[in-house]
Amino acid sequence: FFFFFFLRPGHRRLRPVQVAMNPQFNEIGKAFTAQYYQLFDKNREQLANLYADDSLLTYEGDQRQGKASIMEKIRSAPQVLVHLVTDTDCQPMVTGGILVHTFGQLKADDDPPIGFSQTFHLREAGGNWYIANELFRLSLHNV
Repeated sequence: FFFFFFLRPGHRRLRPVQVAMNPQFNEIGKAFTAQYYQLFDKNREQLANLYADDSLLTYEGDQRQGKASIMEKIRSAPQVLVHLVTDTDCQPMVTGGILVHTFGQLKADDDPPIGFSQTFHLREAGGNWYIANELFRLSLHNV
């Protein structure tokens, strides 16, 4: 448990509020992303089960909202993709969610691998985790 201090309306001093964070955040986040990349690389259509109608995706600056729009963007990616994940970092969120950041290399068709970075905000609903927010960027440096 963590304690945070909030100024409640009508009060002049801060009062502690106890917030429970998921103690299994690391295991859940890493297992979730392993499943995500396996599905993306092998059976992309199954990714629809990991999104909700309120999910948000920003992919290289292109913003999408909702399962249908996000899946449209995912379907537009090259058909042969392999995600080579270098590492995954996870943090519990005070809202009960999990923040997950991955980076690695993306291999598309016969092109050389390109670095990528991806961040997920996972939420739990009905005992299942889904992607509430997702950010994706290729590691291209135009300096």
